[in-house]
Amino acid sequence: MDLQLQKLHTKLQRIETQLDKCRTTCQVDGWQTQRHAKKSRKWDYYAELKHKTRSEIFELRSEERRVGKECRSRWS
Repeated sequence: MDLQLQKLHTKLQRIETQLDKCRTTCQVDGWQTQRHAKKSRKWDYYAELKHKTRSEIFELRSEERRVGKECRSRWS
């Protein structure tokens, strides 16, 4: 599970980098351009991907905690 969690964190960092690029170029290009519309769609895509990845990380951590509690209760 640790490897899977590490992969998800790496994926999240890449997504954050893409979101930063979109944010920066939108500020430089201005808001009323065709390029902005394309960047806005790209932003929406990465924002959704970020949300899904964070949910996966949360679920994985919750599962790790649940399994840890089960193991501790069996040992006591």
